[in-house]
Amino acid sequence: MAVEIVWRSERGTLTCDNRDCCGVGLRDESALAIVLDGSTSGANSGEFARAIARDLIDWFISSEQVTPQTVTDRLQEIHGDLSTNYRKDSASLVIALVESDGATQILHSGDCLAGTCQGPTDITWQAQPHTLANVTGDLSVADIAQTPVRHRLTRSFRSREFAAPDVSEIRLEEEQDLVLATDGFWAELSRDTQARFLEGDEVPDGNHQERDDCSALILRQVAGRANAVSGEAFGNLYIGDAEGS
Repeated sequence: MAVEIVWRSERGTLTCDNRDCCGVGLRDESALAIVLDGSTSGANSGEFARAIARDLIDWFISSEQVTPQTVTDRLQEIHGDLSTNYRKDSASLVIALVESDGATQILHSGDCLAGTCQGPTDITWQAQPHTLANVTGDLSVADIAQTPVRHRLTRSFRSREFAAPDVSEIRLEEEQDLVLATDGFWAELSRDTQARFLEGDEVPDGNHQERDDCSALILRQVAGRANAVSGEAFGNLYIGDAEGS
């Protein structure tokens, strides 16, 4: 499965390290992508998030059967392996399991989101974040972004206890891209700024206001050529390829 990967990530001002990270695994007929946002409250949450990404991608490229349930089972195993060393850390995550025919399973926990688009200014978010802002009912993502209590999460990948992610299914149509993003992207940037960021511009400083790390991954199926990768902050992008291409 040939995929073009565009990863854009920029450190914010809340921590000394960029705690957003991304992993992509590639197989003949499928791809698995994960984007994580390490919490600002745990000192090692960025390292925690990166360890989750590496482990899940390594498992994906060598596993015989990959379904939303086996992904969830593997996340629970990873939680058991990591929780002792990361007792105060947590991360939001969104995972996409993409088949070559466009069938896509989305798993998410916390405030990372998945969306579809046919251009950088028309992203349609396909799930809602797990926050206090929408705990009593569905709100539009645009409305959630304007609500201060969105920062209070009702679910995430916490070291103290495992919570299974929500699972949903979408189908990517021809010429449609998949976007996986952290809340620093979908909640803190305007639609026009999102588009400029995906095209390579830096995030405006906002009159020196505090801001979160900002990251987004675009996956685009391509025909007739090998896998391609572009972007910045490769230290927070982990790629595994079952074919080694």
